[in-house]
Amino acid sequence: MDTRKVKSSSRDAVNCLPDEILAKILSYLPTKRAVSTSLISKRWRNLFALMIQLFESQHHLYLDDSDLVYPEEGKGEMKDVQESFGDFVDKTLTDCNTIKKLSILCPLKCCAHKDIDQWLHHAMERGVVALDMRFKMGFTPTQNEWPCNVFTIKTLVKLTFRIEVGQNKMPYCPKGVLPVLKSLFLHAIWFACERLCHSMLPGCPILEELFLHDLRGYRYNDSPNFSISHKTLKRLTVHFNNSFELGRPMQFDTPSLLYLEYSGFAPCRYSRTSYLNSLVEVKLDVHIRHECNTHMHLSPIIDWIGNVKTLSLSPASVKMMYSRCVELHVFSNLVKLYFESNEKEGWEVLPRLLNKSPKLETLVLKGLHCASDHGVCVDRNEVKVLEIYGFSGCGREVRQVKCLLREMQCLQVMKVEIDAHDDNKKLRVINHLLDLPKRPSKFHIQFL
Repeated sequence: MDTRKVKSSSRDAVNCLPDEILAKILSYLPTKRAVSTSLISKRWRNLFALMIQLFESQHHLYLDDSDLVYPEEGKGEMKDVQESFGDFVDKTLTDCNTIKKLSILCPLKCCAHKDIDQWLHHAMERGVVALDMRFKMGFTPTQNEWPCNVFTIKTLVKLTFRIEVGQNKMPYCPKGVLPVLKSLFLHAIWFACERLCHSMLPGCPILEELFLHDLRGYRYNDSPNFSISHKTLKRLTVHFNNSFELGRPMQFDTPSLLYLEYSGFAPCRYSRTSYLNSLVEVKLDVHIRHECNTHMHLSPIIDWIGNVKTLSLSPASVKMMYSRCVELHVFSNLVKLYFESNEKEGWEVLPRLLNKSPKLETLVLKGLHCASDHGVCVDRNEVKVLEIYGFSGCGREVRQVKCLLREMQCLQVMKVEIDAHDDNKKLRVINHLLDLPKRPSKFHIQFL
């Protein structure tokens, strides 16, 4: 059959669909793809506008400067390109009666905040619920203040800001009025955390989730601590980029907190942790700088995890526990442990954790190839599910598995992810595991 006839027939079949059906199809496309269909023909010229009219409450408007094509280096900085992008965003938002989900990525260095304010004003008038903004600050004189409407959209339930900061000084964090906001995600935060708590968080009375990524601390004489304070907060993620000033205490006033993910340097010994007793799950990636050993301590970290049910430890966290010979409390509620180590010494921490976790039921291990040649000995325990990731079948891995199986008399399931590049090696590793000493009938192996 002639290829041209097939293509023509397929195109005609699509064109025969009613406008409402085509608009529905467009609603599933990324915004820039949906907009580009208006160039196909006269028939398609108004379909995007129809899609907005019929399905705007369901569609996630995603607008970024890649909607414009400027492959030549530096063309993105041209004034006509920037104005074209601004006009495109402004017209798209103006044509909407309702906006529920909106993402605007504006990486143009000369994008004025007055334009962002205008876009936010459109979104605010149309009842936006979820907003994701990426913009620059401090690159030009027009970017030396926060956009006025940033933290005053009272319909927002979820707010995400990704900020790229230039050479000019970051302005103070503005006050917020976000009465129904439940999730706040902030990337590249340059102001002191205390100012975040005092300026923005009081305006979010029912906030449940706070994500702080790429924190960068300044030296403020009047801001000696890293402090998070909020009564309704349930999930907190804190990722430093390890440029935060070292040796300062941390304070938490979060009586409702259930989930904590922390990545960065260990805190000062004087950190307050009395408000973390409600924690159920903790993920730790904690580091120590050798030149700052006297300022950093693990004791506050151990207090954080005292009552948790699920605990995840990165290789850096495990290494620090080993090098500091940390005294562990009894983890009386711990039922699931994620443990990863990329050094032989780190695996010596595992028996200590198991001995302090009388209710542990699920053990997840990664990096088993780094265990010692003779294997790490563990005592009898109550573990029922053992998960192993990145298992390549080398001798030390097999010996370690044998050591674990020998002492895990309650084990019911062992789940193994095989790390093999070809099917033949994978099959050999699987057969090797299946040939391990037989267990009671209730025990079985699953391969992930």
